[in-house]
Amino acid sequence: VEFYFDDSSKIIHFKSASRIGSSDLGTNRKRMEKIKNLYSR
Repeated sequence: VEFYFDDSSKIIHFKSASRIGSSDLGTNRKRMEKIKNLYSR
């Protein structure tokens, strides 16, 4: 997982990619949605 904190616009950009192969069957999307929900509170 990579994070970029943009202080000027108060936005956190994040990226997650499969380590092996081209698909992770939605695992990264679920993980990133969980992180997004934690920071949105």
